[in-house]
Amino acid sequence: MRAHNWWLGLGLPAAMVWCVAVSTSMPSWFDPSEDCALTAGRASDHGVTTHSRWFPPRATCDFGGGDVYQFISPGRSATLSVIGVLVALVVVVGMVQWVKALFRTGGVIRAAEAIDLQQRKVAHLATGVVAGALGTGALFLLFVVGVIAGGAPGMVVALLISVFGLAGLASALDRAHGPLPSTAAQSRRRGTLAAVLALASSAAGMVPRSPIPQLAFVMLGAAVFMITVAVQWALPRPSILVPGDKPATAGPSAAAPR
Repeated sequence: MRAHNWWLGLGLPAAMVWCVAVSTSMPSWFDPSEDCALTAGRASDHGVTTHSRWFPPRATCDFGGGDVYQFISPGRSATLSVIGVLVALVVVVGMVQWVKALFRTGGVIRAAEAIDLQQRKVAHLATGVVAGALGTGALFLLFVVGVIAGGAPGMVVALLISVFGLAGLASALDRAHGPLPSTAAQSRRRGTLAAVLALASSAAGMVPRSPIPQLAFVMLGAAVFMITVAVQWALPRPSILVPGDKPATAGPSAAAPR
């Protein structure tokens, strides 16, 4: 696994855990006034006003008359803040590394000699449909988890997990079954584009009052993914090396283009 994958693989799940930890440290979204009264040991929740913010994590219960209860203790708030900063740094480093890898030039080029391109294309389309459906379905599930357990930051993290997760899967599929000749960086760019388009189309189907039937966004995402892959296969491929590329030498499937 490459460095940027390690950073994101550690940072994004940790970010979701952080969102859940902060969310559960706040008054219950179902009935925050009652939660405040019970936690503070008050007899009634009448007229209780709650105030909360995500960073630094803070939640207070105002019972009126200057009676304010710190629902999140200062120590817990400081601990969550430090952890949040560290997790954010890991995610940012991973995203920067990903973008750098996405626009990297050069590398070993795999040629099309001794490869059944038609069979490779069929395999890419078939696996692409499955990947698109799984990726868009995962987006929906993560979005629900983010809304319920992680609030607005949880939704953002869920989106990032879906985008980078599907982009990584799509890039791996492109490297294994994608158009040739190609370098790893080109596979990464094609895979990322397919993932972003699939998730964007499915996200449009999840918005309120969307004309797309419920759960049909999964099929829409899979279809967009497959269409993107088909278009990428239809585009002309360069027959010569670009500056920085070098031919592969291992095996007939990696022979240098002539």
